[in-house]
Amino acid sequence: MAFAPGEFLSTGDPALDGLLGGLLPGDNVVWVGDDDALHDHIEKALISTGPTTVFQLADSLGVPRGVDLVDARRGRPHADLKLAEREMVRRGAEPGARLVVRDLDTLVRRLGAEGALALFTRTCPRLFDEGAIAYWRATRRGSGAILDGVQRVTQCVIDHTGGRLRVLKAENRPAAVGRIFEVSLRGDRLTLEEVRAASRLAEGLRRLRTARNLTQSELGRLAGVSPSAISQAEAGRRGLSLDTLLTLAQAMNVSLDDLLAYHPEPGYVLARRDRIPARRGVVPLLDDPSAGLRAYLVILGPGEGGEPGTVHKGAELVLVGNGVVQIMLNEETPVLRGGDAVLVTQDAIRGWRNLLPETARLFWIVRD
Repeated sequence: MAFAPGEFLSTGDPALDGLLGGLLPGDNVVWVGDDDALHDHIEKALISTGPTTVFQLADSLGVPRGVDLVDARRGRPHADLKLAEREMVRRGAEPGARLVVRDLDTLVRRLGAEGALALFTRTCPRLFDEGAIAYWRATRRGSGAILDGVQRVTQCVIDHTGGRLRVLKAENRPAAVGRIFEVSLRGDRLTLEEVRAASRLAEGLRRLRTARNLTQSELGRLAGVSPSAISQAEAGRRGLSLDTLLTLAQAMNVSLDDLLAYHPEPGYVLARRDRIPARRGVVPLLDDPSAGLRAYLVILGPGEGGEPGTVHKGAELVLVGNGVVQIMLNEETPVLRGGDAVLVTQDAIRGWRNLLPETARLFWIVRD
């Protein structure tokens, strides 16, 4: 299915670009790992792609040189984390903003797990909405208590603990999710070598367990192994014996092929709005007639009018995101405010007009 992915930007590292396809404006990437040298390399690679603001919270981490530094360490100008949060949002609103936050572990120590997660949950969506790219550094030891909550909010989570790298979440990049790699860093060169057996087993166990609504302890009992063995296998850090896999497959009434099948498609397609402010007119979001539904973002300048470009014969839905918009049908011309919607089934939408002196945005959805 076609969609408008926006402009992919480089991570600054060829291996990571090959894995992720690059970064999308608005990506918040949480890097979880126990290797400071690898963390430093990943951050340095991003910094090399353009002006980057580093938010330094941790005393234990060296301060990068040649960057725009916001010093939030204790006793420094932005030590008050409320000030640091406001500055993070302000910097994130600048065009092409790149931020590095060092690090989530320090937020947990200074605010507690609940306070750190609350700050992340407030800040991450704002940076996403502004189109900023943000790297958040973390370890499982220091931030483990909040990582589940963090993963629900953010766009990407990549774990490189124990010498293996695994993509836990990467919105709009389903082929990368669940894959496991041996990771090595030699000088400035990062190398990723996929461990396919571990990737398929880890993803198969996770998919099966969540589909059956089981805990790792429950899955372990069915397989005859400890919860730790299941946890390690799902993380790609160890395998399970053939006897164990056969026992589990029999207990779950699935085949080994089902257990180890790799399904990179998530069952949905994300369509991100076009972030170019100057663009006007009809922007395709989902434009595949075979899916049965198509969706378009319509951006109208002050007092501007427009039309779909074709008269659709099926059902049409218009939802106004912001502004006051007049919809032209065959005879009627209803006016919609932000938050209003009109479903057209017997008539046809001929055009639309922005009635206010500010930019209006609406969504035109058609059923084929």
